[in-house]
Amino acid sequence: MERYAIVTPNAPSSDGASSQAIAHGGVLYVSSQLPIDPVTGVMLPRPIVRGTEAACRAQLLQGLANLRAVCEAAGAEMDDTLKLTFSTTVLAYSQVINSVCREIFPDVPPARCIVGVSSLPGDAYVVVDAIVAIR
Repeated sequence: MERYAIVTPNAPSSDGASSQAIAHGGVLYVSSQLPIDPVTGVMLPRPIVRGTEAACRAQLLQGLANLRAVCEAAGAEMDDTLKLTFSTTVLAYSQVINSVCREIFPDVPPARCIVGVSSLPGDAYVVVDAIVAIR
């Protein structure tokens, strides 16, 4: 079975060290999606006061929108997601992540992991990567 890269202009481009996603054997492996607007190439701004749940939510929604774009480029949908891994610099934001996941996946949520990290590229609060079934 071949593996092939998924590339879409509707999600932030890779830095060259990884692909946006790799498809292999009916499974899509999506690289971490930062909260970057693919049109402007700019990360959603952080608030002046650290710890704002609204900023985490906004960054998370942008990362998930980028994930959706990569899935669609591979012929998959968000409901095909098997597992999500969230990396966050503020583990207290787990409740925000849970709330957003319930909105995006109201019926059958994918398996999920939340990992606390000391820092993320661009000083983001949260990134998300995924394993997705390809139809």
